[in-house]
Amino acid sequence: MDEPYYPTSTQLLKKPLTFADLVKEGCQFEVDLRDSRRSTDDFLGHGSDDSDFEDAIDVDTEKLISPWTRTFDELRCLMDPINDFLYKRVTRQGHLDREVVPERARVGVRYSGYWEGENAPFDSSLLRGTKFEFVTGQCQVIEGLEAAVLTMRPYEQAEFIISYKLLFRELGCPPRIKPKADGLFRVEVIDYSLIGDAEAADGIAKEDRDKFCVVYPKVQEIHLHGKDCVKRGRYQYAASSFEKAVNSLNYCRLANEKEEEKQTQMLITLYQNLMICYNKINKPQRVCIIMKAVRRLTENNPSCKALFQEGRALLTLGEYEQARISFLKAQKIQPSNHEINNEIVNLENRITKYKDATRDLWTRALSCRKEQPKTTDTDLIQDDKDKAFVKDIEEIIEQFKNSASVSTDLTRSMYTDKQFKIFRHLLKDHDMKLTLSPIQEDVLTLSKLSIE
Repeated sequence: MDEPYYPTSTQLLKKPLTFADLVKEGCQFEVDLRDSRRSTDDFLGHGSDDSDFEDAIDVDTEKLISPWTRTFDELRCLMDPINDFLYKRVTRQGHLDREVVPERARVGVRYSGYWEGENAPFDSSLLRGTKFEFVTGQCQVIEGLEAAVLTMRPYEQAEFIISYKLLFRELGCPPRIKPKADGLFRVEVIDYSLIGDAEAADGIAKEDRDKFCVVYPKVQEIHLHGKDCVKRGRYQYAASSFEKAVNSLNYCRLANEKEEEKQTQMLITLYQNLMICYNKINKPQRVCIIMKAVRRLTENNPSCKALFQEGRALLTLGEYEQARISFLKAQKIQPSNHEINNEIVNLENRITKYKDATRDLWTRALSCRKEQPKTTDTDLIQDDKDKAFVKDIEEIIEQFKNSASVSTDLTRSMYTDKQFKIFRHLLKDHDMKLTLSPIQEDVLTLSKLSIE
């Protein structure tokens, strides 16, 4: 049976792009690759007419049977009215120390929806085998489900009778959804997280942008948005949010020591989160630059988190000894941290491997000189294949010699041992040298000894 076709959902840009932006500086995009099409379509009433049950091989069917098959009027008598359109019965208490789900939060739920008198659900996240996530206050799901979730705490399970006025209205969507059809929903809130607001600082009046008491709450909102992006793996967006928060905070005037302390702590947090993002998007140089600001704010006493991220950045840059120092300082703060310990072990193995490769390269080079001090072209070039190779290499050397480049990279595995010897022999007359890359074992760098 062929897979049903689901149209690709459109992902809108948060900020418009101009043609000049694309031509001059270029633009970077991050696409959310998670497949959430069916979960949103089902709630909007646009889903396929095909049943989800054929995909529910591992689902416990007993969990999908409706808890109530009699009239909804009878069930309403057992429930507490939230309003005229929503009735609720709690089947498992949530975490009483947590607030109910707020607006502007990313919430994960499991749910099943039933029509009156029917045993099987017309829609259920259990059939898809994953939790369903949406952002409250953004009209991403039907009004009734969101209204129900906004009355719940994390870990809570509840049953709701939701009026058709908060579901699919008077018309419904026949034949799947009857007109004026109330629904019974079983809902479990797994957890939620605040998503903040990336544009929070944009609404500050110009005369208030340097007032700490006005800017700080907005920075907290931007920080929350950046953290939410990190959780979803959107590191470029997260970095942009953290940078915006840093810029807004640094622009403030401080009225007293208390404000200065709050500013310092928030900046340290923002900088450390930026270090994580820049490591994720492979910008280790920026990590090292940010570490200087962290050292200044902490009076040269950075946290374990900052030292660990600095170590990762230095390792990417090939600064093995400096990376080891940062990792060891982080380990001293948290000796039992397995992630730090594993990174140190991997670093030591990498250094050992690099030293062995370098030693082997020099051993082969020096032994070649000692054992064959008078090697000639005739000794190395013995057949037509060797002559063809020499001709190709001489062309490469000549092109490189006449180019403006100081160095170029070659792949060692492309050449046999004999071809490698011929290559080295040919370089002697051209004032060039080959060196092994400290980061990639198979990369050789051909460089000029002098620049004319």
